[in-house]
Amino acid sequence: MLDTNKPYVICHMLGSVDGRIKQDIWGFKDHHKYFEETAEKIEADAWLVGRVTMQEFSSKETYSLEGDNDSIPKEDFVAEQEAKTYAVVIDPSGKCFWDTNMVSTEHVIEALTEQVPSGYLAHLRSKNVSYIFGGKEELDLDLVLRKLYSLFGMKTVRIDGGGHVNGSFLKAGLIDEFSLVLAPVADGTIGSPTVFEAEEGYENRKATQFKIKSVDRIYDDFLWIRYLVVKEQETGR
Repeated sequence: MLDTNKPYVICHMLGSVDGRIKQDIWGFKDHHKYFEETAEKIEADAWLVGRVTMQEFSSKETYSLEGDNDSIPKEDFVAEQEAKTYAVVIDPSGKCFWDTNMVSTEHVIEALTEQVPSGYLAHLRSKNVSYIFGGKEELDLDLVLRKLYSLFGMKTVRIDGGGHVNGSFLKAGLIDEFSLVLAPVADGTIGSPTVFEAEEGYENRKATQFKIKSVDRIYDDFLWIRYLVVKEQETGR
């Protein structure tokens, strides 16, 4: 049964047949379109990525965080804006800087911990970037999703990577659907990032099971596979 107090979460990725996601040696000229054109067909209120991925879109400048900003409370900040969709970044320590509060047509939302300095909050406010707190020292991803629902009305969120962010949501049991564009290539690079990077070793965690929702052949030899996550109560484990 779906939790109606947080968004439905779809993880969408482009991967090789051996699960790699870094495309340096794949040899496809249009590798961006394979991901983006399929992503556009997934109806969502926001796309969500990790800090490293978002730094491709954020400012290349490093802003000064000095000044008397101690009066800024560690409380969620919902900026005034009229965007209909959002770009959410998992940025616990506040490493992304911004020249604007938009990525294309999406309003930026930073998901932070309370460890970020007040000067960073002042920077976000000066650029009218929204931010939410997901914990004191570590992010509670379930709390982050609930705030995206309660503060911004999000019904569906699409997670676009990278592997560590995907793995964190997977480990927390917060992914409802997995959308994989399977590229007809074997990478084979040892240590290259993979679709899901949850943790080293096996610990006591069980693997996540899926059931197929749909399979489509696209771009000649690519497959677009959409899976539903089998929740623990369905597996009988």
